Amino acid sequence: MLYCVILILLVIFWRAKPVPRELGYFDDYMDPVYTTAIKGVFILLIFLTHGEQYLTLGDGMPDRIYSIFRMALGQSVVTAFFFYSGYGMMESLKRKGCAYLDAFPRMRILKTLLHFDLAVLLYILLGLLLHKGYSSARMVLALIGWTSVGNSAWFIFDITVAYVLFYVCFRAFAGAEDNKAVPVWMRNGALLYTAASVVFIILMILYQESRYYNTFICVSLGIWFSLYREPVERLVRGPVKADGRSGHGRFFCLLLVLAGLYVAGGVLLMGVYDRHEWLYIPLPVVFMLALLLLTMVFRFDNPVLRYFGDHLFSVFILMRLPMILIAQAGLAENVYVFFALAFPATVVLAHLFDLFLKKLDSFLFKPKVLPGAKQ
Repeated sequence: MLYCVILILLVIFWRAKPVPRELGYFDDYMDPVYTTAIKGVFILLIFLTHGEQYLTLGDGMPDRIYSIFRMALGQSVVTAFFFYSGYGMMESLKRKGCAYLDAFPRMRILKTLLHFDLAVLLYILLGLLLHKGYSSARMVLALIGWTSVGNSAWFIFDITVAYVLFYVCFRAFAGAEDNKAVPVWMRNGALLYTAASVVFIILMILYQESRYYNTFICVSLGIWFSLYREPVERLVRGPVKADGRSGHGRFFCLLLVLAGLYVAGGVLLMGVYDRHEWLYIPLPVVFMLALLLLTMVFRFDNPVLRYFGDHLFSVFILMRLPMILIAQAGLAENVYVFFALAFPATVVLAHLFDLFLKKLDSFLFKPKVLPGAKQ
């Protein structure tokens, strides 16, 4: 398994580069092109994590090293998806204002849930073919992500809740623009969203397993970063020098502190998380903050990462389908055979699914044209 990790890491670090010395920091690190590549990094790592669940690893040193690597990342591998989602929604709201909220229920909530449910139907069909015997209630609840039919159900549920809360919280305060850098209604909407997120997390602690809540707060983190990105950057980078550039002393101190907190939290509290899973929540937040700082000075970007970032939804949701079939066929005994079959099968399946969704969306979700407007 370790050799699969090494191969993935080679792909991730292909064309990776530090910021040029004359720049000091990347100013475009939150550009969608580069955040898409970061998503590609983590979807590749998630592919390994999900694949491992269908394999039986040995006691050899390579597999032990991989187990440590997997435990170190934990649920933090999905933090970027939630953080960039919150950031992206807030940036769109800042640019488009209330018009973005007007279209949000149809173009974001309904559209996303439809895409999810089409993927869930594939899992239900596969389950029926394999005689899984799912109950009607389980299949219905799987459509909102409350139960699983072999898929990563929690992600469906969390993303849907994140979108619904975003619409409700910001619609509640939507109003006239003002001259402040952060409009009052947007700040109030962010406050309400964060409060609602905390309530959601508490409910999930009571009624669901930890993956339903332990990274959810990162959506709020992305929203707040969108609202206060400039002052946060000034704080992180420190005072500007005479040549117009910021130094790196304060920046690397913060990065090292965050990295240290993440390692210490993972090593010292691992046993505590088994008894009190909710205590794990700060760890993914620390990971995301460290990752955010890292992207300011180091760029992960290549065509492979962009491809997987662009196809993130389909790859993430569908990757278990070929894995289930391969395991069912008895081909999961060898790690390399398993991934050699599962990886290309996932890419092809995700690509075809995205082509289908593109056709479907062009029919069901055409942009509305106002009366009298030219088409």
